[in-house]
Amino acid sequence: MSQKALPPPAACIFDLDGTLVDSLRDIAEAANECLELLGIPPRRIADYRYLVGEGVPMLVQRLLGESHPHCVARCTELLRPAYRTRVLRHTRPYAGVPDLVGRLHARGVPLAVLSNKPHDMTVRIVRTFWPEAFAAVQGYVEERYRKPSPHHAREICAALGVDPAATWVIGDTPTDVATARALGGVAIGVTWGFRTRADLAAAGADRIVDRPDELG
Repeated sequence: MSQKALPPPAACIFDLDGTLVDSLRDIAEAANECLELLGIPPRRIADYRYLVGEGVPMLVQRLLGESHPHCVARCTELLRPAYRTRVLRHTRPYAGVPDLVGRLHARGVPLAVLSNKPHDMTVRIVRTFWPEAFAAVQGYVEERYRKPSPHHAREICAALGVDPAATWVIGDTPTDVATARALGGVAIGVTWGFRTRADLAAAGADRIVDRPDELG
């Protein structure tokens, strides 16, 4: 895939899980804890790479919708508090990401986070690792505004005073690419997260990068 020449970003809206931080183990262990409570065998941590990214209800639907549909509602109810107790147990920024965030912030590029993780946990993680770098942090609040809905991305652009068309939406999944498309912004795919270069290319990312230092 040829890499599209892009102008500097007016702002950067980052995804959280799989983009800024590696949270897969904490999510998987919390979900497996809920499965154990329901008498269902756990899944491998690697399996969760294709289960996460679109919020808790969708994660559980993908996890149990076909095999144990009667357990979906109860597992959804259990998972949020189970995860909340361990949200920062193993979760850490990816190598090179803190330096990237620091460079962009020092250059005066407005930064934001938009995640499908529940809002309170999104804020907790971002403010733990980056107390001041991100001007806006938005997590999942309502299903109708879950990415790829551009609703919150538009709100962020308005709050930052930037043109959506000049805003980079940076993430590791096709959902992030679709969010950028819906916003009318620039879709940047990163390969160090939970999905593959092929997934991002098929989704139509404007640029795909393998290392944080390729972004600035």
